Amino acid sequence: MQQFNMEAFLKKVTKDKRTLEMFRYLVNKSYIRVVNYHNTNPVDAERFEAEINYYKEHFVPVTLKDIDNFFETKVWPYDKPGLIPAIFEGFRNHYDIILPILDKYEYTAWFYIPSFFMDVPVDEQIPFSNAHELTVTNKEMYPDKRVAMNWDEIRDIAKRHEICCHTGSHFMITKETSDEDMYREIVEAKQVLDRQIGREVEVFCWLYGEEYYYNTRAHKYLKEAGYKYVVSNLKLERIR
Repeated sequence: MQQFNMEAFLKKVTKDKRTLEMFRYLVNKSYIRVVNYHNTNPVDAERFEAEINYYKEHFVPVTLKDIDNFFETKVWPYDKPGLIPAIFEGFRNHYDIILPILDKYEYTAWFYIPSFFMDVPVDEQIPFSNAHELTVTNKEMYPDKRVAMNWDEIRDIAKRHEICCHTGSHFMITKETSDEDMYREIVEAKQVLDRQIGREVEVFCWLYGEEYYYNTRAHKYLKEAGYKYVVSNLKLERIR
């Protein structure tokens, strides 16, 4: 049996900032975990149910109220750690496949919505998804070609789960992004969600998980929009 080489392992880990940070979180006491989902296809429904059932047994679901309390008190009040199923991209299969499972186990998920996707006409949704890296893996599931959730479905989800903004058009904001594009994808994207679900959306998530300080110019628009939290690959941070 090959002996584990801790020195070689640490040397490899320290080459990548994100890998190092993830390792640090794992070896220290972490209060909240996140599991990401994108397409939730029928073929995987049995696995999804087994996973949500496992989460229910070993973790507590996390709401925004829990996050608010944790930031205020610095105390995690539960015996078990929290776990957030993060459901990305606003696909119709989320409503049809994983939502009933989440509701069966009364387990709160966070749905990250690119808010302009819902308003794309049905016959344009697949071309839109192809153009904006919204990879649909089960186009044949819906002969009518509606692959995005509609607003009625999102409003139904919002009654029991957290709705978060994942830009407007699944847009990658970089340091070179124009002010006009940032305003549209950060501020206007939130305005659409707020109006449609009838309450403030408090969480913004970058594409590809960039950290809060990756783009300091975007801070102005995050504040203007009224977000409370921003999510990257490894952190949920409070807007300063």
